[in-house]
Amino acid sequence: MTALVAATLAVLIDLIFRFRDYRALLRSRPVVGTMKFSGALTLVFLQMIALFYLIILLPRPLRAVALLLSVFVVVLQFSYWHTLAHFMTGTDVFLALTVGGDNRTEAVSSFLNPLVFLYALPYVLVLSTLVLVPPVSTFPKTLVLGLLPALYLLASNYALFLHVPERGFHLNPLTSFLRAILQYEFETLHEYHGPRDELPVFHASRRPHDSIIYVIDESVRGSNLSLNGYPRPTTPFLQSLETEGRLRNLGICVAAGSFSHISNAYLVTGHHAFPDDAFRTDKNPTLFDYAKKMGYETIYVDIDQGYLSPLMKAAREGPVRSMDRWMTEQSFREHHIDLETTKDLGVARFLASLLNERGGYFVLVNKKGLHFHYRNRYPDNPASAIWKPVMEASEPIDPKPTGREKLVNSYDNGIRFQVDEFFRIFVSETENQNYVILYTSDHGQTLAEHGQVYTHMKSDKVIVDVPGFLVSGDRYSKKGLLAGIPPGIRVSHLNNFATLLDLMGVPMSLRVRPYDKSIFSLTAEDNRVRYYMSGSLHGLGDYVVKTIPTPPDAGWGVSRPAGNGAQV
Repeated sequence: MTALVAATLAVLIDLIFRFRDYRALLRSRPVVGTMKFSGALTLVFLQMIALFYLIILLPRPLRAVALLLSVFVVVLQFSYWHTLAHFMTGTDVFLALTVGGDNRTEAVSSFLNPLVFLYALPYVLVLSTLVLVPPVSTFPKTLVLGLLPALYLLASNYALFLHVPERGFHLNPLTSFLRAILQYEFETLHEYHGPRDELPVFHASRRPHDSIIYVIDESVRGSNLSLNGYPRPTTPFLQSLETEGRLRNLGICVAAGSFSHISNAYLVTGHHAFPDDAFRTDKNPTLFDYAKKMGYETIYVDIDQGYLSPLMKAAREGPVRSMDRWMTEQSFREHHIDLETTKDLGVARFLASLLNERGGYFVLVNKKGLHFHYRNRYPDNPASAIWKPVMEASEPIDPKPTGREKLVNSYDNGIRFQVDEFFRIFVSETENQNYVILYTSDHGQTLAEHGQVYTHMKSDKVIVDVPGFLVSGDRYSKKGLLAGIPPGIRVSHLNNFATLLDLMGVPMSLRVRPYDKSIFSLTAEDNRVRYYMSGSLHGLGDYVVKTIPTPPDAGWGVSRPAGNGAQV
């Protein structure tokens, strides 16, 4: 009876805090059907009773621990809800477990809002009543009584996984958190865990003389580059390269996904259908496989840990296939390069020194780029703070005009340092001029244009606004290929894989999968609709697939400075 009363009170509290979500849930009843709607609602409510009953079965000291853990979960869940308008999903759990430590810490600090502690207070009062219930006398009895509700929680969540949209029917942050964890586990069980497809037998005659560098930056919005018409001079060096004919700008491109994991999965494997319900991002040969076949020495510079976990999973904790060297932040420390101080410029210097030794490299770089907090992405000195005022190092996003001015100023300073200065360092220090760089970003940023307090992760179209361009050395051996890029083309992340295969010289007979067109093959009629997705990569949880049409929606691909800085 106590568990039933507590569950009822918890639903009433949740209804008050998330009234709009419940209203949206009621509106879904005609679509879902009355029977399924009622069944799912009952299932989730009984989960709350089962969870609270399990807490009651614990000895009082453990109930106190459960209470503290519950408070943490409520704060975590409402932090997600306050920022992203939903509780955690299985995809969120996956990202929390796999992203780099710095990114995880900064994401938590950007999500946390003092208001969520007020949300947690009523839940604490309800859960506190569970501590006062007299304990069950013996451990065997506790075990027997707890078996059925525990099995119910497992079975009911599997039923939800199979039949109910992941973001639907959430009546409590605690049961929703349990559902997210089990959703992640169920998705993992259903995913593909075998080896990647093999490439046909092919023996390169020699190591190539040219080097190919594929830079996948982090959180760089294409329309904030002055190279793409942004009114501030955020990329003057890149513009000078374009004037010299060494940079071919592809304009505002469309990212494959609204967060790193999706985009990297498509960029590295060349898959082109949304969602990846055939698990081709886990099965396709990678860029490293093709580069290795063509005789290149392959290096992965991974300081953002954007695709670390999936590659390791495919390799079953062993060496990643076709990868000769893996450079992490620890690797840079061993080379006496302090990335905390140098930021991405340390990577630029490493790449320059690498190419100066010899040619024949294929290097994929996941940069640190502009992951929030932006203020941490450039040095704390007057020369780097070109546009002011700026945010403090750990200041949360404030979408009001004064807050947004600081947000955009900090971001633009970051682009000037992490993007433009990166290329200036690399180009000026590289003596071996037989190279080409294909540059893009995994996704863009909202910059709180419409009051968002999140930077990415959702399906907003502005988030897939990313840059794309090619930079070549003075003596690059395949300049004719770059010169053949047609004018007026529209580019998507999905075009990058075949572009790199063309740059490697991979024959069609070696290409084991159908890939989207290379940039060199696009025409002005291609990509009139460019697709992207957000949510569950493999479609096992909630996901959405959206499009950028031609012409794009008003304002897409355009950015402006905020506040007083708008005049600069």
